Amino acid sequence: MLSVLSSKKEGFRFYFILRDGERSFGGGLAENGFLVSDGACTQKELMLRTLVNKCMNDFVPEVFARGEWGVDLTRFGFEGEGEIFRSSWEKLRLPHDCGN
Repeated sequence: MLSVLSSKKEGFRFYFILRDGERSFGGGLAENGFLVSDGACTQKELMLRTLVNKCMNDFVPEVFARGEWGVDLTRFGFEGEGEIFRSSWEKLRLPHDCGN
């Protein structure tokens, strides 16, 4: 069973713990504005959706990500700038294509 719980971690504006059975993975919005997740996370898109939703709800003005998420970040409203992707609050979105 999957669960995602809000937590706190130094160096992050907000942080979540995703539990996938006995395994736990973390991810959040780092102080530098980047969305990050544990490299071994088995549910990266779910974590990304959680973080994007939180950014939208909290009106985070600017968010960055790298291509390490394993999904097309443009689906979430990001624009590529080399290896770095950027989005603003008004452009972030949660796609409804369920992994396509």
